Amino acid sequence: MTDTVVLGESGRIVLPASIRNQFDLKTGDRLTVIVKDSHIEILSMQMALKEIRDSIIAERGSLDGLLDEFLEERREEARREQPDND
Repeated sequence: MTDTVVLGESGRIVLPASIRNQFDLKTGDRLTVIVKDSHIEILSMQMALKEIRDSIIAERGSLDGLLDEFLEERREEARREQPDND
């Protein structure tokens, strides 16, 4: 889908209703604006999370064990930060 919008005062744009409806965007929703190479992407929170998940899966093969690895790293950091009690 391609649509044209006009840049308004203070750099504001209005997303066409067809796009807002397609992605279930509502007034007050926070959107992330990303500059990639020579273009701009506007992502909803759900879109941004999906991109993050997809990139992790592409790198690791799955999300399995990710939380356990993260928690173990945090525990190891906490152990290193504790003073020796010898």
